[in-house]
Amino acid sequence: MKLITNQQVSELVTTADAVQAMREAFAGAGSGAQQARVRTSASNGVMLSMMGAVIPDAGIAGAKVYTTIKGAFKFVITLFSTETGAPLATIEGDTMTGLRTAAATAVACDALARKDVETLAIIGTGVQARSHIPAILQVRKFKEILIAGLSGQQELADEVTKAYGVPARVVEIDEAARQADVLVTVTRASTPLFSGDLLKPGAFVAAVGASKATVRELDDIAIKRAAALVVEWKPQAQTEAGDLVQCAPGTFDWANVWELGQAVDGSMSYQRKDGDIVIYKAIGIGLEDVALAGLAYRKAAAQNGW
Repeated sequence: MKLITNQQVSELVTTADAVQAMREAFAGAGSGAQQARVRTSASNGVMLSMMGAVIPDAGIAGAKVYTTIKGAFKFVITLFSTETGAPLATIEGDTMTGLRTAAATAVACDALARKDVETLAIIGTGVQARSHIPAILQVRKFKEILIAGLSGQQELADEVTKAYGVPARVVEIDEAARQADVLVTVTRASTPLFSGDLLKPGAFVAAVGASKATVRELDDIAIKRAAALVVEWKPQAQTEAGDLVQCAPGTFDWANVWELGQAVDGSMSYQRKDGDIVIYKAIGIGLEDVALAGLAYRKAAAQNGW
C-alpha cells in the first residue's frame, strides 16, 4: 500500500483535473454506492468522522476519515481495489478536500448557472474561498470578483487580481448578495448571512460552508425564491444540510429537490429560465473524495511506475 502526501497531491492534481474528475464522478453516480457521513464525538470535544463510496467503473472503493479538534480538520483517504479488495493507497486528504469541494461547485455552476454571467461574489476568505475561485473560473468568465467576509478580504482580493487577472474588490456581505450573478458562500456562519430578498433574478447560489443540520448560511426567503434546489446526494442532504433542514414547513418540498448527478447526466427535467434563482446546497459526500483520490492514485502510479 502506497502513501501519497498533501504535497504530492498538489503536484499531481490540477484544478482542471479535479473539475473533470467531479464531472465524471457525478455523471456516473448511479452505478456506484455511497456511505453517508458518520460522526463520533468524545467528551473532550474531539470528533472522528468518516464517509465513503464504491466506484466500480473506476475499480476503487474507499473512505475518508478525519478528526475535528478545536475547529481544525485533518483528513486521510484510504483506497481499495474493487477487483482484489487489496488496499491501494492512503492519501493525505487536506489538499484533496479543498480541491474536490471547489471542483464539485464548479461542476454545479457549469450545469446550472447562466452562460452570460459578469459578477462572481465570494462570501468567506479562508481555504475554501481560495479553492473555489480558480475552480469556478474553469467554467465561467467574469468581469469582476467581489470578496466579502469578516477578515482578510483585501488580502484575498489582491491575491485574486494578481493571480487570475480579474479585477477583485472588497464589498459588504449584503452587496455581494445583491450584485452576484454567481454567489458562493464558504463561511463558518451558524445563522443566515443575508436576507434572501437581496438575491438578483437569474443568480446561481452555491451554499458550501455549512455541513451540519444545526448551521446554515441561507435563510428561508432565499430557499423559497429558488426555482430549482440541487444537492449532491439527497439522503445525506436530508440529515445534514442545515440550510434546508431548518426551513419552516412549506418553504420547499424535498420531492422537488434534484441531485447534482441528474444535472450532469441530463436526466434533470428542470430547464433554467433567465430570471430563475438556482441554489446548489453542498455538504461534501464520499463520492467526491474517493473519485479524486482515485485520480491522484492513478497519476502517482503512472509517475512512479507502480
